[in-house]
Amino acid sequence: MKKTYELIIKTAEKLFYRTGFSSVGVDDIRDMSGCSKTTLYNHFGSKDKLIVEVLKHRDSIFRSKLVNSITGLNGKNAILGIFKWHKKWFSELDYNGCLFMRAVEEMRETLPCVSDILKEHKEFVRGLIYSKLEDYSDKESLTNKLMVILEGLINIGVEYKNDKNLNDQIEQDAINLVLDLLDRNSVGK
Repeated sequence: MKKTYELIIKTAEKLFYRTGFSSVGVDDIRDMSGCSKTTLYNHFGSKDKLIVEVLKHRDSIFRSKLVNSITGLNGKNAILGIFKWHKKWFSELDYNGCLFMRAVEEMRETLPCVSDILKEHKEFVRGLIYSKLEDYSDKESLTNKLMVILEGLINIGVEYKNDKNLNDQIEQDAINLVLDLLDRNSVGK
């Protein structure tokens, strides 16, 4: 049972991430996963419930990978580690932006709970950044600024994916901005 459940989740996630939520039907998920519609509905009950489970699954994996990437790091090194992890994500061949944001864009009216899932996801990242700024003044404001840069990079990674030179330059300029912000807000300065 668990193996089939995971297969459906991973298949749906891949399809939703590639082409969006509205354009993917239960038949598409059935065909790609090799599971019957009955099995899919027995596990999830509806496409909406499947979407919620896909988002929860993706959030869990995201959190785990991000936290593991900065284990043992604090301060500037942790913040740079968070940005480095995201940069690696942006360079993945199938990178297509933030699935949570896309869910809200597409499903806000028909599945309002996706807004709560998005907020929890973004607040996790925001909280992680905040927790790593132990030696910095005005942590709240600095966290907000770093989130703006990070969220901008998530979108830039989609927009300029096919213009590697410009994308790389924007990413480097963003890292330089992060370093400048960290240096200016360091308590030791």
